[in-house]
Amino acid sequence: MKNHFKILIAPLLVSAFLISGCATHSVSRIAVFSAAKTTIEAGLSQQESADVIKNCPFGEPKLDETLNVGPTDLIARDGYVLMHSAADKIPLWVCEYVVKDQLTGSLNRDDKFQPDPLLKKGRRAELIDYKGSGYDRGHQAPAGDQTKDVTRKLETFYLSNMAPQAPALNQQIWRELETHVRDWIIERGSGYVITGPMFYDPKEENAATATGVVKHKVIGPDEVAVPTHFYKIVVAKDSSGQWQSIAFVMENRKYTKPYDFSKYIESVEWIQERTGINFMPELDTVEQKRLERNASPLWN
Repeated sequence: MKNHFKILIAPLLVSAFLISGCATHSVSRIAVFSAAKTTIEAGLSQQESADVIKNCPFGEPKLDETLNVGPTDLIARDGYVLMHSAADKIPLWVCEYVVKDQLTGSLNRDDKFQPDPLLKKGRRAELIDYKGSGYDRGHQAPAGDQTKDVTRKLETFYLSNMAPQAPALNQQIWRELETHVRDWIIERGSGYVITGPMFYDPKEENAATATGVVKHKVIGPDEVAVPTHFYKIVVAKDSSGQWQSIAFVMENRKYTKPYDFSKYIESVEWIQERTGINFMPELDTVEQKRLERNASPLWN
């Protein structure tokens, strides 16, 4: 793991109000998208570079350099690669290369959540931050994607791979989405998955209602940011060998059954504009238009 001082989605948090003694309070942040307003990094070890190449489709995701500056940490492991925000104490994106074989094992969850030992205190979430917060420690790279390798499964339980999720999201519709993604991977043999948080307010789409800021909650002594939404992007080859993609965005709340996942499909480009992240920077222009600019149909 290397420390990098890079661009964050919006690390300048301005307190809206603070209730002393409460585990959760609200803050505001500058909106990435508002009507009111990389290749592999030098210094990575050979193994870290290999992990980035393996897990990130078409290059390591890049953050928009016009956004507010803040410290981040790139964490590269065999099972996933992520960019972690030292300000928000959550990952900005998590990339996985998932193959059918790793989904067909018999390892069970052990729920050994722990702070990431590769991150220094003060730059990471701690177990106490989630205690009594009312939010789940929501995996971004799911534990269910690792069913054969004990180390890889244990590493999904580091808090660097977590973000606060409403239990009704994490344990219900989001879990079902993860299951759908694994089914697609098993059918296709392999694929890439990119998952992460968003801080988004629909009012920013309209100049008449946009204020340039997004309100959200933070939890715990380390003020771990609670995302307003989450995205998940899947990139895999179809039966003809052509790359296909599909992307989803869900608000961090409860959804009512029966779930219609087609309602939550967005184009990759739509997500990029609202997160400030270029998820596949090494795509050529033709593939970029095809994979990123159109909302993909739901894979059956």
